[in-house]
Amino acid sequence: MLFGFLFLTLLIICVAIVSLFILNKTKRIAAIHGQISQLEIATLSLIKTDNDFFDLETINSHYFETHKSSFFEQRDSIKIKVHTGMDYIYSESRNGVIESLLSIDSVFTIYDKKFQQLEGLFFKRGFKNYGLEGKMRFHAHKLEENQFKMNMLSVLSLRRNEKDFFLRHEMEYTFSLNTLANSLLTELRKQPFKNQAAIYHLGEYQRLFNELTDIHIQIGLGSNDGLRNELNRLSNELTRKYFALSAYSYEASNEAQKKAQIFYLSIVIGAIIFSVLSGYWISKKLSSPIARLSNIMNSVTVDKKKVKMDLELNNAAEEINTLTSAFIHLLDKTNKHVKKTKLKSRLLRKKNRDLKKLNAELDRFIYSTAHDLRSPLSSLLGLLNIIRFENKQEELIPYFSMMQGSILRLDDFIGQIVGYSKNKRLEIVTEKIDFLTLIAEVFDSHRFVEGADKIDRFVEIDDKSPLYSDRVRITILFNNLISNAIRYADLSKTNPHIKILVSVEPNEAVIEFSDNGIGIEEEHIDKVFNMFYRANVASKGSGLGLYIFKETISKLNGLVSIESTLTVGTKYFIRLPNQYIKQPFQTEIALMAPTSLN
Repeated sequence: MLFGFLFLTLLIICVAIVSLFILNKTKRIAAIHGQISQLEIATLSLIKTDNDFFDLETINSHYFETHKSSFFEQRDSIKIKVHTGMDYIYSESRNGVIESLLSIDSVFTIYDKKFQQLEGLFFKRGFKNYGLEGKMRFHAHKLEENQFKMNMLSVLSLRRNEKDFFLRHEMEYTFSLNTLANSLLTELRKQPFKNQAAIYHLGEYQRLFNELTDIHIQIGLGSNDGLRNELNRLSNELTRKYFALSAYSYEASNEAQKKAQIFYLSIVIGAIIFSVLSGYWISKKLSSPIARLSNIMNSVTVDKKKVKMDLELNNAAEEINTLTSAFIHLLDKTNKHVKKTKLKSRLLRKKNRDLKKLNAELDRFIYSTAHDLRSPLSSLLGLLNIIRFENKQEELIPYFSMMQGSILRLDDFIGQIVGYSKNKRLEIVTEKIDFLTLIAEVFDSHRFVEGADKIDRFVEIDDKSPLYSDRVRITILFNNLISNAIRYADLSKTNPHIKILVSVEPNEAVIEFSDNGIGIEEEHIDKVFNMFYRANVASKGSGLGLYIFKETISKLNGLVSIESTLTVGTKYFIRLPNQYIKQPFQTEIALMAPTSLN
């Protein structure tokens, strides 16, 4: 197995190395082929630039005036690209490409020299008032002036032969012009002093015309003559050589790709063969024994002795026998643990049932006890009021007040226990909540609490949607909040108040409850929801109120947060999910304006 994996690893490394080599070679050939194409495009662009130069600049007066042209800049830029491309191909190519490129370079050098010669001839020839043509026209215009008193018919004949030659490029016009010019010079030389200026201009005109004739002959009178023809021939030769080089490069690129394809195909076939052979080997050496061992393990729980006999008959490998023995030993331990676990599970289920029964009985006991205790407390309060009414001893009144306070605290504690029991015991009953009525009822139940009549109330309900939740638990929430706000109100302030803002959305209700009472110190804020925790040492409560408040919100799957500043007041932020579920064929729309209760 180890040998097989090592061999596979070595094979993968070799394939990776060869693949990188082939990939680099293919990329290099493709890059050379691309560079050759770019070189060919640059050369063709240079040839086009040269043709545009001869077509446009040779009739451009600015060129003959300054001997400068934008085509020269383009040409120099293209030549740099060509030489750079050639240098790159020289550095990356093999013998076949280098030989072709040397031939192209040689032809390109000759082409460039021919262009320089041809450009020099065109510039020397001139145009209109520039170069030899400009000088020749100057002398021709002088001959046409009346001061020389020449035969104008002869002058016109000279000009006609000149123009015919430049238009038709036929040498007979040159012969006719020279014959006529020689005849005129012979006639003028008969009176040399009188015709000295005419002789000079006519001689210069004839000489310049003959120079222009030689230039035109060098340039080429026809499509198959002169430097233009040589330049065209060199252009065609460059094109043919580039075509041959591109074809060679293309074939080399295709050959490299074919070799790569053959290599990868061989690798794929080899990998398939290796996978089949290794799979067969693994199946024979590993899979079959493991399958037999798996069957043995499945049958261990039925007949262990039979398993051992099968192992001996099948001559299983020592490792498999060892593994099977270990498995049987582990199975024995597992069975013992399973038996212990089942026994403990039965005991745990029994204890759980007993605990549930005990909790239920305890809930019923607390609930019934609380109700049974509240009844005598109410009677005791009634008797105490009668005694206070009939009592004539002033010194007993403080004791009656203390007794009444103790009874009321005990009644409040019992009420909180009842609320806690209800929250734990009762299931959630969903109904539509009328916040305005509910809050008014809670305030009314606290109207006789000391100081309640001195606190202003501000209630604002924005019920864009109806809220469905448990009314009993919502009542418990507001009862705790309002009870605490009244109990810990700061009546020394000019405007003690309680503010309740309720906003009901389709998904939830957001309640902001705030007061400007005595507040809570910062160190107590994180603990006020703990059971029996009292943030104020002078508190008359049991420390259960906010605990029951938090538990009730948790039962409704809501969230609560608190902010408080000592001597400033306290704010509660409550979010309660809307448990409203629409019934089929029933739609309820509750879009009411914000309602306030002051």
